[in-house]
Amino acid sequence: MYLTSSGERLYLRHETPTQEDGSRLRLNLKKSGLIGADRDYGSRIIRVLAISDLPAEDIACLVDPTCYVSHLSAMQRWGLTDRSPEALILTRPDRKTATEQLAAHMESLLAENEENPFPLKIITHPARVRKRTVHVYESKTAGASLNVRGSDVRLSTIGQTFLDMLQKPDLCGGMDHILDVWEEHAATYLSDIVAAVDTATSGLVKSRAGYILEERLRLKHPSIEQWKALGQRGSSRKLDPSKAFAPTFSETWMISLNV
Repeated sequence: MYLTSSGERLYLRHETPTQEDGSRLRLNLKKSGLIGADRDYGSRIIRVLAISDLPAEDIACLVDPTCYVSHLSAMQRWGLTDRSPEALILTRPDRKTATEQLAAHMESLLAENEENPFPLKIITHPARVRKRTVHVYESKTAGASLNVRGSDVRLSTIGQTFLDMLQKPDLCGGMDHILDVWEEHAATYLSDIVAAVDTATSGLVKSRAGYILEERLRLKHPSIEQWKALGQRGSSRKLDPSKAFAPTFSETWMISLNV
């Protein structure tokens, strides 16, 4: 049995509620004015009406345990860029991995031997949340994130944020802007950047990182030498994937310097 703030009794018939019990409770709570549909997500989530609204980043991370703030949105949160992205960029894993993560998340919330009659499903984020455009990037290489203290936001780690710049420059303001960011901040976060780049499966990404760190910025790290073995010639090996191949070339990193 549950009591509302007005003293009304809401009953559940089983110690472990069934889907029918949950539907009945939800209907009673709606009638009591305690919960309602969210103004952006609609009936896809349950909103406790007495709780104050939150920014788009918090809402998105609350309703989707698999996503985190990434790319240009993360660059802004880390103070790496002076740009204010209109869109909130979120990253989450591919659907198979996201489904597995949701199952693990629910299992962590249940007591021992407790069953879950209400499995979480992958939510579709609306085009706009709290008046902000939302861009969701699904990737098999979704990376590391951390919880932002004092909020519900999950944010790509500083190293992952730098790695994302090389994997998806178009979501980070373009390669010209990325080079400016690396020139200003890469020395400060060198160890984090190298650790994140080491996790990348793409040799091209490691060549981009190696060229920027070693040839442009003259920074040294033992791992950078190991990346050189992954270089190979090819017309698709470009520093900026959005631009045409250029004849200016890094012989060390076997990459077209098309910026």
